[in-house]
Amino acid sequence: MSISNWNGSVHFTPQSVQVPKTPGELKAIITNPALPSPLRALGELHSLNEAAATDGTAIYMRHFDKKCPPRTAPNGQMTVTVGAGVRMIDLMKWLKPYRLQLEVVPEIGNATAGSVACCGTKDSSLRGGPGQISSGVVALRMIKADGSDWHVTAASDLEEVRSSYGLFGVIYEVTFRVVSRMKVTYSYPPIVKLGELLDEGSPLPTPQEILGNADGFLGFLLPRQRRLIVERRRIVKNPWRMGIFDDFKAALRKWAWTTGARPFMGLLRPLPKSWQHHISAAWARFLQGKWGLDFFFLWILGGYSSWRADAMIDFKRPVSSYFEFTFWAFPARDWGTIVPDFFKFMQEFEENWGFRPRLPVEVYLIQQDDRAALSFCSDGAIFTLDLVNWTDEEPALWKKLNVEFNEFAARHGGRPLLNQTKHLSPQVAQYLWRQSPGWGRIARARQQHDPHGRFLTPFFEQRLP
Repeated sequence: MSISNWNGSVHFTPQSVQVPKTPGELKAIITNPALPSPLRALGELHSLNEAAATDGTAIYMRHFDKKCPPRTAPNGQMTVTVGAGVRMIDLMKWLKPYRLQLEVVPEIGNATAGSVACCGTKDSSLRGGPGQISSGVVALRMIKADGSDWHVTAASDLEEVRSSYGLFGVIYEVTFRVVSRMKVTYSYPPIVKLGELLDEGSPLPTPQEILGNADGFLGFLLPRQRRLIVERRRIVKNPWRMGIFDDFKAALRKWAWTTGARPFMGLLRPLPKSWQHHISAAWARFLQGKWGLDFFFLWILGGYSSWRADAMIDFKRPVSSYFEFTFWAFPARDWGTIVPDFFKFMQEFEENWGFRPRLPVEVYLIQQDDRAALSFCSDGAIFTLDLVNWTDEEPALWKKLNVEFNEFAARHGGRPLLNQTKHLSPQVAQYLWRQSPGWGRIARARQQHDPHGRFLTPFFEQRLP
């Protein structure tokens, strides 16, 4: 049985596929020596690289879908406990009648509770809250390689599990801290013309200056034009219901995300590949012109209010057009030096190879968060440079760009995500773990919890100390 991730960029064929329904069945699978190692728990397969792949035993967690009503913990916090197979978008819908949400809202609603509890995520956080969704995990249960049922509640253990990527055991239940639903105003200030500032010798505005009085932002960086489109997010507190135009604009934004900014691709399938390529190239040029993304954000959306939890997107498959991205985080304090170097890197790559990604680079601002051993923002706020491309556009050159971008990022103090950074070589990973003690901590904890490598895949074996 061949398995692929959500956008078809990774394929693998395990020797065995198991679908347990209870913790007892899960324990029997893990401790059964007849089932080949390595074992990997699978959710919705939104990893962008081979982190979820195994040629041993794949364990689908879809039956662990129980959702318990929220309750008040002894310390006064509100929590909710769910099965590891519960998708984030379904959890948000479950919490809506209680007027609650998770502290961090990932826009990829297909991510499951078990995956976000042990992997890093990248969605823009809001001021005053944690930087990553896993920081809201206050307890979880997993079956370890020896068959023991581990109830994880200690802070130090949670820090390690949040960066364990399924290497300690299979998580089957997660308890999240929840907060009141937040209403957020999305606004789009004038485009930041970074290129003009650089040509004038002026300093670039810092991420905090770009943020302004908002509580978070998502940016769309256009390297060739050296411009930045900004979506500011500000928490608002008022009792008014959103109007019909707010609902329409929120739905329009979600539609654009869901289609990967290429809603017509299904209509092009009957055409020759060369025609599809030229039409997509023309569409990409249009998007990055003043009547494309500029017009869409500044004039069509313009600004609206919506519940933050409603921003989640259900990326159903198959769809007519897939996109994919890679992730790197950089210290916000180094924005002024890294961005100009990034512009030069992208220009030189296009000059040498005649290729650039079709979609803008995503720039998230994520606040400091040190509650995971491999947190990419443990020592301060970070910004991301996430290259985004359609999956069917020049796959060989897209891979080459990722490989070279990984080297650029590592040299500039970048931090990766082990399940989202594309084509992260063992050599670059080894360079990175020499810079950060968190990598060694996870490697030692993995050895302690799984000394015989029941869950250790070649991908992680080659990339951990």
